Amino acid sequence: MIKLFSPENEVQLALAKSLLEAEGIPFFVHNDHFGSLYVGIQIEFLNRKTIMVDEAYEARAKEVIADFLRQDIAEPAPKKTTYSALDKLRMIAEGLVFGWVVPGKRRRRKKKE
Repeated sequence: MIKLFSPENEVQLALAKSLLEAEGIPFFVHNDHFGSLYVGIQIEFLNRKTIMVDEAYEARAKEVIADFLRQDIAEPAPKKTTYSALDKLRMIAEGLVFGWVVPGKRRRRKKKE
Protein backbone atom coordinates (compact mmCIF):
# COMPACT_ATOMS: atom_id res chain seq x y z
CA MET A 1 0.00 0.00 0.00
CA ILE A 2 1.22 3.48 -0.82
CA LYS A 3 0.41 6.83 0.70
CA LEU A 4 -2.06 8.71 -1.47
CA PHE A 5 -3.39 11.70 0.45
CA SER A 6 -3.39 13.28 3.91
CA PRO A 7 -6.53 15.39 4.34
CA GLU A 8 -6.45 18.56 6.37
CA ASN A 9 -9.78 17.95 8.13
CA GLU A 10 -12.61 15.46 8.56
CA VAL A 11 -14.65 16.97 5.72
CA GLN A 12 -11.87 16.44 3.20
CA LEU A 13 -11.41 12.90 4.49
CA ALA A 14 -15.11 12.09 4.11
CA LEU A 15 -15.24 13.52 0.58
CA ALA A 16 -12.08 11.72 -0.52
CA LYS A 17 -13.35 8.43 0.92
CA SER A 18 -16.68 8.78 -0.85
CA LEU A 19 -15.00 9.58 -4.18
CA LEU A 20 -12.73 6.54 -3.93
CA GLU A 21 -15.67 4.32 -2.97
CA ALA A 22 -17.68 5.64 -5.92
CA GLU A 23 -14.85 4.73 -8.27
CA GLY A 24 -14.54 1.25 -6.76
CA ILE A 25 -10.98 1.87 -5.56
CA PRO A 26 -10.15 -0.07 -2.38
CA PHE A 27 -8.36 2.03 0.24
CA PHE A 28 -7.30 2.08 3.86
CA VAL A 29 -7.28 5.12 6.13
CA HIS A 30 -4.32 4.99 8.49
CA ASN A 31 -5.28 6.44 11.94
CA ASP A 32 -8.91 6.76 10.86
CA HIS A 33 -10.50 6.36 14.28
CA PHE A 34 -7.50 6.25 16.57
CA GLY A 35 -5.99 9.47 15.21
CA SER A 36 -8.92 11.56 16.33
CA LEU A 37 -8.30 10.63 19.96
CA TYR A 38 -5.33 12.98 20.13
CA VAL A 39 -6.20 16.64 20.45
CA GLY A 40 -4.05 19.59 19.48
CA ILE A 41 -1.65 19.94 16.61
CA GLN A 42 -1.41 17.22 14.00
CA ILE A 43 1.84 15.30 14.43
CA GLU A 44 2.51 13.36 11.24
CA PHE A 45 3.32 9.96 12.74
CA LEU A 46 0.99 10.11 15.73
CA ASN A 47 -2.40 11.30 14.59
CA ARG A 48 -2.34 12.43 10.97
CA LYS A 49 -4.92 10.54 8.94
CA THR A 50 -3.59 9.18 5.67
CA ILE A 51 -5.41 7.47 2.81
CA MET A 52 -3.47 4.47 1.50
CA VAL A 53 -4.20 2.57 -1.72
CA ASP A 54 -2.87 -0.56 -3.35
CA GLU A 55 -0.21 -0.04 -6.01
CA ALA A 56 -2.48 -1.55 -8.66
CA TYR A 57 -4.98 1.31 -8.18
CA GLU A 58 -2.40 4.07 -7.72
CA ALA A 59 -2.80 5.81 -11.11
CA ARG A 60 -6.61 6.00 -11.02
CA ALA A 61 -6.66 7.00 -7.34
CA LYS A 62 -4.21 9.83 -8.02
CA GLU A 63 -6.44 11.09 -10.85
CA VAL A 64 -9.51 11.06 -8.60
CA ILE A 65 -7.75 12.87 -5.75
CA ALA A 66 -6.09 15.38 -8.10
CA ASP A 67 -9.48 16.22 -9.61
CA PHE A 68 -10.93 16.58 -6.11
CA LEU A 69 -8.14 18.92 -5.00
CA ARG A 70 -8.52 21.09 -8.12
CA GLN A 71 -12.19 21.58 -7.32
CA ASP A 72 -11.58 22.10 -3.60
CA ILE A 73 -11.03 25.84 -3.80
CA ALA A 74 -11.07 27.66 -0.51
CA GLU A 75 -13.68 30.35 -0.16
CA PRO A 76 -12.31 33.86 0.33
CA ALA A 77 -12.31 35.13 3.89
CA PRO A 78 -15.29 37.33 4.69
CA LYS A 79 -14.63 41.04 4.87
CA LYS A 80 -14.16 42.47 8.30
CA THR A 81 -17.32 44.29 9.24
CA THR A 82 -16.84 47.92 10.11
CA TYR A 83 -19.40 49.81 12.12
CA SER A 84 -20.14 53.47 11.72
CA ALA A 85 -20.40 55.79 14.71
CA LEU A 86 -24.19 55.70 14.39
CA ASP A 87 -24.18 51.88 14.50
CA LYS A 88 -22.00 51.89 17.62
CA LEU A 89 -24.25 54.45 19.31
CA ARG A 90 -27.33 52.36 18.44
CA MET A 91 -25.73 49.21 19.94
CA ILE A 92 -24.89 51.03 23.17
CA ALA A 93 -28.43 52.43 23.40
CA GLU A 94 -29.95 48.99 22.78
CA GLY A 95 -27.74 47.51 25.47
CA LEU A 96 -28.77 50.13 27.99
CA VAL A 97 -32.46 50.15 27.16
CA PHE A 98 -33.00 46.44 26.54
CA GLY A 99 -30.27 45.05 28.81
CA TRP A 100 -32.84 43.84 31.30
CA VAL A 101 -34.06 41.25 28.76
CA VAL A 102 -30.74 39.41 28.78
CA PRO A 103 -31.03 36.37 31.06
CA GLY A 104 -28.61 35.97 33.91
CA LYS A 105 -28.30 35.27 37.58
CA ARG A 106 -30.75 37.24 39.63
CA ARG A 107 -30.60 37.64 43.34
CA ARG A 108 -33.80 37.12 45.15
CA ARG A 109 -34.40 38.99 48.32
CA LYS A 110 -35.17 36.88 51.32
CA LYS A 111 -38.59 37.54 52.72
CA LYS A 112 -38.69 38.78 56.26
CA GLU A 113 -41.08 36.92 58.45
